[in-house]
Amino acid sequence: MHAGLVEQGIINKEAFQYSQTLLEISRHQQVQEDTDTEAYAPVVRDQAFRRVIVSVYDHRCAVCGIRMRTPDCHTVVDAAHIVPWSLTRNDTAQNGMALCRLCHWTFDEGLISVSGTYAVLVSKQLSSNNNIPSHMMTLSGRGIIGPAEQMLWPDLDALHWHQQKIFRKY
Repeated sequence: MHAGLVEQGIINKEAFQYSQTLLEISRHQQVQEDTDTEAYAPVVRDQAFRRVIVSVYDHRCAVCGIRMRTPDCHTVVDAAHIVPWSLTRNDTAQNGMALCRLCHWTFDEGLISVSGTYAVLVSKQLSSNNNIPSHMMTLSGRGIIGPAEQMLWPDLDALHWHQQKIFRKY
């Protein structure tokens, strides 16, 4: 058990250090290629990306606005890549959004996207196939809730990629 705690402590330390690097890169709008993301274990990289995204969005879903935290700081939001890391190796804040689990799944499935003016786009497929999308339909055209720092908002090229490659327009 002790070895497991030591290992988790090392992961946490490395994730914290990498998250600080990601914030620095994001704030100075540097190209992340300067950082060897492959040098980090996937668990470290994922934890660092999540730490940055959840933090800059203040634990709030960019799409629906929900913000819930438990007393021990668990949060309802995930850190979602706009363009998958597997394609870009990009963990900067500009390639991510904090999304609740429903919005994250809907975004990844292409049933919602975000326009170049940061408005929520809703696919017509969301209400097909006997779906009952409830409040998801009310989000259409609504502006996202971004980070306090404008420079950390989603990259427009990444959002355009999502609209072209993932979003189900019809």
